[in-house]
Amino acid sequence: MTPSPPRSMSRRLLAFATTLITLYLVLLTGQRALEAYRVQQEVNGMRQEIETLRARNIALQNELSSGRLDEEMERIARQELGLARPGDKPIVLVWPDRSSSTSPVLPPFPQDVEPNWMRWLRLFLDVDGDVR
Repeated sequence: MTPSPPRSMSRRLLAFATTLITLYLVLLTGQRALEAYRVQQEVNGMRQEIETLRARNIALQNELSSGRLDEEMERIARQELGLARPGDKPIVLVWPDRSSSTSPVLPPFPQDVEPNWMRWLRLFLDVDGDVR
């Protein structure tokens, strides 16, 4: 008896299909593993951020409970905002401005100068005299 060609062909087809399915499963598994790795990296980043925020929260709670916050608020109010407590008598020091001694003194503005609207009126309407 001679080997039948369809049987050999079906084995090759079965081997090829099995190879394709195996390759597909390997790629699918690799893709899932890569996705799981990315998700794990995100989770680790979030955990680290949570730890940072917890540490900051604890530091802020300690600052609130220690009374340092009140001292800091008072310093800001007094130094940066220029505020005073009731009953305080603030002293404001005014230093002479060095630029004023070197700048030329301008003569006072003459009060008898005719206003601009009067000049325009005389220019366009040829009005002489006082129009007040």
